[in-house]
Amino acid sequence: MGRQYSRAIALLMLGLFLMAAMPLHVAATPIDFDAEQRRNTVELVAGETYVARLTVEPNTTTMVSVDCDSCEVTLEHDQASASNGQRVVLFTEDATELTLTLASSVDESVQVSLAKNISDTHPTIRPSPSTVTEGQEVGLCAHASICMDTATGTLTGIENKDLVNLHHSGILDSEHDEYVTVNVSLGDTLEWQWLETTDDVTLQMYFQNSTTETLLYNDHHLTDAFSEFSEQAPSSAWWTAQDNGRFIVRLGTSVSPTLWSANIFLFEAQTTTPLIGHDLHDGSEVLGHNSTVAHLDWNQTHYLDLHTELGDVYLQVDQLLNGNWVEGDEHYLAKGESLRTYPYPGVDGGRVIISQTQVFGVDFNMHDFSDSDGLEAPSVLPTSSEENNASWPLLNLTSSLEAEFTLGVHDTVDTYRMEVDGWMDSIHFLQFTVEGNISDLELQVWDIDQTTGEVLNTDITRPAADQLKLGLQVGRGTQYLQLRFQNSSEVTPHLWGEDVPSHTYRITSTYALVDEGEEPWFPPSEDAVFWGGFARWFLGTLFLIPVLYLAIDIKRAKKFGREIIEKKERLAWYSARLDSGDLDVKSSQKDLARALHAVAQMEWEDGMDAWGEPALHHRTEHLALAVWRVDQRIAKVDRSWPLVIGIHVIEDDWELAALRFDAPDGAAYEVVSVEPRFLHQGEEIFLDALSEGHRTFLMVELKGNAPSVDIELNGRVNNQPFAARIPETLPRALEES
Repeated sequence: MGRQYSRAIALLMLGLFLMAAMPLHVAATPIDFDAEQRRNTVELVAGETYVARLTVEPNTTTMVSVDCDSCEVTLEHDQASASNGQRVVLFTEDATELTLTLASSVDESVQVSLAKNISDTHPTIRPSPSTVTEGQEVGLCAHASICMDTATGTLTGIENKDLVNLHHSGILDSEHDEYVTVNVSLGDTLEWQWLETTDDVTLQMYFQNSTTETLLYNDHHLTDAFSEFSEQAPSSAWWTAQDNGRFIVRLGTSVSPTLWSANIFLFEAQTTTPLIGHDLHDGSEVLGHNSTVAHLDWNQTHYLDLHTELGDVYLQVDQLLNGNWVEGDEHYLAKGESLRTYPYPGVDGGRVIISQTQVFGVDFNMHDFSDSDGLEAPSVLPTSSEENNASWPLLNLTSSLEAEFTLGVHDTVDTYRMEVDGWMDSIHFLQFTVEGNISDLELQVWDIDQTTGEVLNTDITRPAADQLKLGLQVGRGTQYLQLRFQNSSEVTPHLWGEDVPSHTYRITSTYALVDEGEEPWFPPSEDAVFWGGFARWFLGTLFLIPVLYLAIDIKRAKKFGREIIEKKERLAWYSARLDSGDLDVKSSQKDLARALHAVAQMEWEDGMDAWGEPALHHRTEHLALAVWRVDQRIAKVDRSWPLVIGIHVIEDDWELAALRFDAPDGAAYEVVSVEPRFLHQGEEIFLDALSEGHRTFLMVELKGNAPSVDIELNGRVNNQPFAARIPETLPRALEES
C-alpha cells in the first residue's frame, strides 16, 4: 500500500515537471505574406506577434533580413531557432517547413527580404576558356526600360514579376573561391546587384571566349556584411561583353561561412534607340548600358537639350545636312549636367551617340525657338518683289506677337511680313509698340510699292522715354517690319552655338484705315451673263424637284388609299395572303407601313372600314380611339403582341400627348416597336402635339405576359391635364387562340 502511494506521488511530480518544461505558446496573428516573393511589407502593431509558414528544401539555409526600428525576427523549426533585430540565418537539415515570427514594441511598417534554399552548390574551380561549362540562367532584359526605372532615383536594375532566374545565392568559405558562369553575346551587359551578405565578399569578373581569358576591371568588393536596406556603397556593378563568350564571376571571402544573395541581370545589346516619330517636345528618356545611337527628327527652329540626372555619360551630337553627317564634339556630362545643341541651317535630322558609359539614363527634350508659325524671322528683306516671301513670318495687324532673339545662334535681326488689305489707292496707318528689354533695340518699317518693289517710305526709331514705338502710313499689299539690335557685336561675343540666354520681346500692332480708296468695278463678260442666267434657271428647276416629288407622293398615297377602301378588311386580307403564300412576311410589313400613312389621309369612318371591324372602339365629343388586332406573323419582334391603334382628335388641340398601355393584371407591358417611328419608353409612346382634326394610325408591338391591356391617351388640352381611356379591356387570349 505504501509502495503504491509513493509511486503515485512520483508520477504526479514527474507530470508537473514536464508541464513546467513545455514551452509557452502565445497566440499569434498570421501574416499576409507571400513566401514565394523575395520582398514583402508587413504592418506590425505594438505588442502583437505575427507568424508565417515557409516551405523550404532539406539541407538548405534560409536568410531573412528586415528594415525596422524596434522589431525582432525569429526563424525556427523543430530542432533549432534563431532571433535577431536585423538578420537571421537558419539551417534546415531534415525539416521542410520553417516558422517566421515578427514582433515589435511599436507600431511600424517592416520591410522583409527573404532568401530561401541557400546551398553550397557553385563550382570551386574556374573553367579554362576551352572547357565546356553550363552557364547559369539569369534575369534576361531584352530592353533596358523593362528593368530600369529612374523614378526610383537610381539606374540599377529593378525586379518585376516577368523576370525569372533573377535571384541567386550561395555559401562561401575562406578556403575556396566559388565561380558563377553566365553566357553572353557581343554587347550584352551583366549587372551584379548585391542584396545580402553575412560578411565580407570579394568579386572579380573574367571574360572568356573560346581561346582566351581576360580579367576585367571594376572589382565589386564588400568589406563587411551588406544589406540592401543599409546606406552602404552602391550595390550594383556592370560589365559589357566585347565579344561572344561568357563571364566568369569569382567570389571569395575571409570568413567561413559567408552567405550571400544577389540579383543578376543580363541586358541584351541595344545598339540603336529609335526616336524617329517621337514628339520630343514632351521629352523622352533613353536608358541603356555601354553605348547606343539614338536617331531623331530635327528641324532648324528647334534646339536639343540633353540632361543626365542620375549618372555620368559620354556622348556626341551629330547633324544630318544634305545627306551627310556632320559630327559634333564628344562631351562628358557629369551627374546632373545638361547639354544644349542648336541646329545648323537646313538640318534634316540628328543622332546622339552615347558611348563608354557603363549605365546611363539621358533625358531628350526639343524646344521651339521659332518666332512665329514655326518660322525663324530672317535678318534681311526680300531682294525683289518676285522673290517667294513665304519664309518671312506674317505679323498680325490686330494682335500681339511674342518672339525672341536666339543669341546662341547669333540671331540679332528679325524681319516680319505684313499683309494690308484694301482697295486701290487706299491709305492705312500702322503703329507698333515693342515691350521687353528694349534699351539696345531699334525698329524700322517700310512702305513698299507693290508693282516695282521700290521703297516708297520708311521710318526708323530707337527707345525714347522707356518706350519703343513707331507709326507709319502705308498703302495696300505686302509691307515689312524689322526689329534689331543697335550693335549686334556687343550681344554676340560668344561662339555660335553656345548656350546663352535668349532675348525675348513682344510686338503689339495697331491698325487704322485712313482712306478706303476707290472700290474697283468690273463689267460682267458675256460668258458671265450667259452662265449666270443658266445657273438661275438650273437652280430654280432644282428647287422645284422636291415640290414635284411631294405632289407625286401625295398622288400615290391617295391612289393607294382608294385601293384600301375598295378592298376593306385590310388586316384580314394580310392574314389570308400569308396563309395562301401569295405574300411573304417582309412584303406584308412594308405594305402595312404604307397603309398606315395612306389610311391616315382618309376620313375617320373610311379608315375604320379599311382596317375592318375593330377589337375596341371608343368615341366621345372630343376624341375617337380604335384598336385592331394584327396577325402575329407580321410582327417585327419575336413573341410580341402586334396591334393597330387609331387616334382621331375631333375637337381641341392636345399637347404632350402620350399613348399608354396599362396591364391591369400581371407584369407591365413594354413597347418594343412603333410604326411610324415615335419615341417610346417602357409602356408609353410619346406623340407630342395632336391638333384638331388630326388622324393617325400606329402599328404597336407589345412585349409582356399580362393577360390583357388597357389603352389610354394622356396629355394637356387647353393647358389642363386630360386623359381619355377606352373603358373596355383588351384581352390577349383572343389573339393567341
